Amino acid sequence: MDRRQFLQTSLYSSLLYGAGSLPSLVNEACAGFEPVQNRLLVKLFLDGGPDFRHLIVPAFDSQPDSFGYKYWKHRWRAHDIANNASAWQQRWQNDYYPITVGGQNWSNGLTDVGGTNGGVTFGVWKHAGWLIDMFRSGNVALVSNAAGGQNRAHDLSSLQMHQGILETSINDTDRSGWGGRLARSAGGNAIAVTNSPLPFTFGPAGPANNYNINAIDNRDLISVQNSREIGLNEADLTENQFNSPHDKMARALKHYYDGLRNEQIGATYEKFRDHEQKVRLFGDLIRQRLSDLPIPPLIYALMHGTTINGQAVNPGADGDPRRVLRNSYGFGAQIRNLYDVLAANDLLGVRTVSMDYGGWDSHADQRRNEDNLDINDPQVDRGIESGFKDIFGGQFGGSPSDSNALHGGFSALWQELNAVDRQKIVITIAGEFGRQIRDNGDAGTDHGKGNIMFVIGDGVNGGLYGDLFQESEIDKYDDTSLLTPDIDAKTDIDPLFASVCDWVQPNSGSAVFPRTAAGYSGTAPEIEIPNMFNNLMS
Repeated sequence: MDRRQFLQTSLYSSLLYGAGSLPSLVNEACAGFEPVQNRLLVKLFLDGGPDFRHLIVPAFDSQPDSFGYKYWKHRWRAHDIANNASAWQQRWQNDYYPITVGGQNWSNGLTDVGGTNGGVTFGVWKHAGWLIDMFRSGNVALVSNAAGGQNRAHDLSSLQMHQGILETSINDTDRSGWGGRLARSAGGNAIAVTNSPLPFTFGPAGPANNYNINAIDNRDLISVQNSREIGLNEADLTENQFNSPHDKMARALKHYYDGLRNEQIGATYEKFRDHEQKVRLFGDLIRQRLSDLPIPPLIYALMHGTTINGQAVNPGADGDPRRVLRNSYGFGAQIRNLYDVLAANDLLGVRTVSMDYGGWDSHADQRRNEDNLDINDPQVDRGIESGFKDIFGGQFGGSPSDSNALHGGFSALWQELNAVDRQKIVITIAGEFGRQIRDNGDAGTDHGKGNIMFVIGDGVNGGLYGDLFQESEIDKYDDTSLLTPDIDAKTDIDPLFASVCDWVQPNSGSAVFPRTAAGYSGTAPEIEIPNMFNNLMS
């Protein structure tokens, strides 16, 4: 590896993209988990367009003209069950946790904004135990009929969602992301815990709330691809380096830059010298903070077979422990990175965090219900249910239906955080668009418009926002002239996520999402019920 490749790998691939924020980060560090100082947003983007009507379903109804009959009649292939009412009913009863609006399991101040869902019974997939538990605790806003991308193209719709600008075109790649704008408004940094930063984290040009959203300045962006290997490489001086080119290069470059600091050099090279010093100091601080902070057992178990208190986590048939997540080194690593980012939140100045999880473009074999399926086997591909379990899995209600329910990604994180820190975190979960209301005949679903989006956290006023199962869809199910029957999209992302922004940083929402600003002269964002999100956050 030559010097240029080494620097690119060290600085850009594994650490950060904007050195401008480093001077304010270089403070005294101590080992351990620092209490979360400021409210912050964690955004999970589900690349591919998730079918949340598979996770959240209507109760089976034997009346042929009901929503609960039409749904199962036109979705049995996607659920990989037999084509008869008995099988549909069995799937509903066995695999979904029922909640009746205003009745069973509807407590703790859950809201039904506008009263559009009175008496409706819906089910949450039982293996999404953390989601069920958070919902029953009043900490999940389930937003129906939400519009992400305005078309069915993955690349453009994803760009629109990351930028928070639904009017953007495929050529508008030089616009900032709404996570970067929120971080700038809050006077902090946007942290990417993904393999590479998404456009969501790209900052705007200019100062807080007077910035230019149509230009990018990434001084507030820090990439944490692997929180346990952050910073510049250091040579291990206790080992023989004769056969270690990596250590040789690290040692040589460290001494090279130390020498530059004692020389008079031109302005052209001063920036590189200064940058190296700040990055090295920054990496040392982060390593010092994490040096005596082990990866918590439940989070470690997401990625590795392990035991906790002598008990194998997720044992296989042979009794040996297995990792919990199917997407272990993708989503599991991001959960570990997020935990470490929270531990070092004072050093990182974190206000927004970007996560992603792919694999949701389920045109075929949406659910793979194999015979003798071990739901906890991370090697088995269960279609989108593998993803739902990785993200939302966990125990619920203190006495779960499955006593062996495993902690999925967010469940493990929540268990390892204290109540005070959790109160300062809000999570949004959405894809770039939804799926259609019917399966496509190939055991899958095709691209659609409206979808469910989630806002989760202790500061969320939980419940239903929007009409969960629109009556107008009933006739669409049997109308064969409609080749692409969609969930009618009635609420744009602008007012929803602007309300979240205002909770993270007061009065930031209209700057991050200009279409929500008073006096905006363009096309106003759609919202199903006026002022629907006024009390979304508390």
